[in-house]
Amino acid sequence: MLSGQQVKNNQNNPDFVKRLPTATSRLELNQTKVKAFKNLDIRKAFSLAIDRQQLTKNVLQDGSEPAKGFVPANMGNNPKTGQAFNDEASVPSAVAYNLDQAKSLLKKGYTQTGVKKLNLTLLVSDTDSSKDTAEFLQSSLEKLPGVKVTISSIPFVQLISRQAAKNYQMTVQSWQSVFADPINYLDVYEKGASYNTSGYESAKFDKLLSESEDQNANQPEKRWQNLVAAEKVLMNDQGTVPLYQSTQSQLIRSNVKGIVYNPAGVPFDWKTTYIKN
Repeated sequence: MLSGQQVKNNQNNPDFVKRLPTATSRLELNQTKVKAFKNLDIRKAFSLAIDRQQLTKNVLQDGSEPAKGFVPANMGNNPKTGQAFNDEASVPSAVAYNLDQAKSLLKKGYTQTGVKKLNLTLLVSDTDSSKDTAEFLQSSLEKLPGVKVTISSIPFVQLISRQAAKNYQMTVQSWQSVFADPINYLDVYEKGASYNTSGYESAKFDKLLSESEDQNANQPEKRWQNLVAAEKVLMNDQGTVPLYQSTQSQLIRSNVKGIVYNPAGVPFDWKTTYIKN
């Protein structure tokens, strides 16, 4: 796989191939550690302060794409219309950049909660790309009034343990589906789910997922609408702050044919691969 600078250097290489797996990164705001994050306006303010286009284009520089929502591209299509899930379920305001609106909402949130400032720690892994992302988020969020962000970068194994224990204020989390269905993302935020570490809860969200898995499990169109509605609830609640969908960029010789790539699950199937002489 190619890193950011390698991607930049090989954009015009005829052997360059960009793939879009169902892997994403998001900013998690821990409501159990920071009471202010229980406030919707404060959560929205933090999301609106982040320019995802700038993050992917100028910081990561590896072909990653700004998130349209929590559920990424390549996670299924409407069984009736064929529309992609991440397009149909899109809530643009949940991934938009508007610093003026962010400042306004944060001041409103401060008034509602009685909070005057937020001194926060952002927990990330110690890889170069994670540190770069963290510094970008730090710079972005500190443009908000009264917000101070300290970065804590630790080895990935320790990071996973801290996240699982809900021992963080803010953190960048990643997720990749093992099968291409929106439920494999959305069930992360079901009440009681082991991966739901931020304290987000919504009875409406849970009800929609329950309907999709139970009474509508064998009715594809109704099940689809349940899942679309659930994603919209999550995003309107700003239950998490989507950042970007990762890419896997490679150099593959043009005479290598028949590679089957799967965005979800096991990525490559080599059964039909051959070299053309």
